[in-house]
Amino acid sequence: MTSANTTSSKKPAIDSRTVETRVRRYLARHVDDVSLLDEWGLITGGLLDSLAAVALIAELERQFDIQIDDSDLDLENFDSIPAIVEFVTRKYDG
Repeated sequence: MTSANTTSSKKPAIDSRTVETRVRRYLARHVDDVSLLDEWGLITGGLLDSLAAVALIAELERQFDIQIDDSDLDLENFDSIPAIVEFVTRKYDG
């Protein structure tokens, strides 16, 4: 008789507020004026240059234990905090 595996490999749930808080905290360390985070596009508005965008993507992978593939590298996923939150939540639950 074999015993059933009772442990789950599923990640604990994460809510959008947690994602937003972590993203804002990270971005606050990398932009000069945090008040612009909600007014300008992060990339299209010039708040993040290409190197900072790559660093953000690496940080999202590390913070949320997600894999961001080449097919995910769409400006719409990373140009605003709400877009990042939606993207990370979708990938995390993926």
